[in-house]
Amino acid sequence: MLEFKKLTLDTIPVIAPYLALHPQRLCDWTIGGTYIWRDAFKYEYALAAGNLIFRMRIFDDECAFTVPLGGDREEGMRLIDEFCASCRHKGQLQYAITGEADLPVLESHYAGMDISEERDYFDYLYEAKELLELKGKKHRSTRNNISRFNRLFPNNSFHVIDEKIISDLHTFLDRYVENETEADEITLEEAAKIHEVLDNMELYRAFGAVLYAEDDVIAGFSLGEYDGDTLYVHVEKANTNYRGAYQVLMTSFVREFTNENVIYVNREDDAGDPGLRKSKLSYNPVWLVKKYTVKNLVAK
Repeated sequence: MLEFKKLTLDTIPVIAPYLALHPQRLCDWTIGGTYIWRDAFKYEYALAAGNLIFRMRIFDDECAFTVPLGGDREEGMRLIDEFCASCRHKGQLQYAITGEADLPVLESHYAGMDISEERDYFDYLYEAKELLELKGKKHRSTRNNISRFNRLFPNNSFHVIDEKIISDLHTFLDRYVENETEADEITLEEAAKIHEVLDNMELYRAFGAVLYAEDDVIAGFSLGEYDGDTLYVHVEKANTNYRGAYQVLMTSFVREFTNENVIYVNREDDAGDPGLRKSKLSYNPVWLVKKYTVKNLVAK
């Protein structure tokens, strides 16, 4: 029988090797993507048959599982079926954060299922080369915003985060949240975990950089991590009073952290926010990394 445990920072060394086995470029299966949102979605984990299996709460507090990551995935799904058939699981079996490559795995185990695309949570994947060059008409607006920022703030600078500026970033983040017109529970939870990342950069295997508008005035900062050939941008926070700050922050971050191994940049999802969707589409993603929720599973 599966035994689920709470996900804590101490479990990163245990969980990380399994996440590295997932080759779909989903932001959710990185250390940052998993641990920043672990409490918001009440993540628990089990290790069985060489697999990592997550249980979480989604949408209206419904319970969901992830397709097993790792070893004998067929046995992992059998164990999930067994767990759900027991009195230890209430509600219908469903799978969340399911990538396209996971669908055939489910189809091999179940006789039938209903598959729903979760457009609000598709990841935006870009070619690093295109974000570095910003060529053509499609990137004209971005180039204009960058030029405006540089013109208005000629003494701006960009620096890799080190211990000396962590305290300033904590202060900047607190003020950023205070200025949010809709600082809901998710916003506050995300901020709490960003504070956690800043205090545990090495454990999170994270890196970041800060944009200064002038002298010691912070305009924004970003945090990310590498996985395979992809640079993941987990955090982008900027003061919109500095017009063009987000564009400068994004392009500077990609320029700073793109190395010979990086082919793609994953800037995560838009969570259904129309403004964020428009912005992320404007950078011309090479593709959207689809995610699905799978319900009404019929046993073979």
